[in-house]
Amino acid sequence: MLDDIDRKILMLLQNDAMLSQSRIARTTGLPTATVNDRISRMRKNGTIKNLVANIDPSKAGLTVLAFISVLIDWNKSNETFSAAVKKMPEVLECHNVTGDWSYLLKVRAINTSELEDLISNKIKSFPGVTRSETIFVLQTNKETSALPLSK
Repeated sequence: MLDDIDRKILMLLQNDAMLSQSRIARTTGLPTATVNDRISRMRKNGTIKNLVANIDPSKAGLTVLAFISVLIDWNKSNETFSAAVKKMPEVLECHNVTGDWSYLLKVRAINTSELEDLISNKIKSFPGVTRSETIFVLQTNKETSALPLSK
């Protein structure tokens, strides 16, 4: 598992993935080689999945954010639906959930027409989908991928 030093390194990387290992070393008080070894270990064991650019959706023209609840006929298409959704670039997150719905999807689109096409021609037309409900986001007050790593 993670020790306090790993958590500190991960918090620094979550804040700025481009931070140099020498800067991390200075901040943590560790030798650069130790920081390198720890980051390499965390990448190999899957703790650090990847390092990506965090892009402002509005600057990329993706102004529509919505959450789509989807009900699946479990006897038919659960696994194939999940696999299909993973290939849809508009779907940012796909969660198998409890309650009245089978899945909760977080999606981004350029406009409502593109969102309607995604819902009608991809999601709802998929075999096994019996119902969906879409919630449009009017304003986002907080959105992060950073995990709460401090103890």
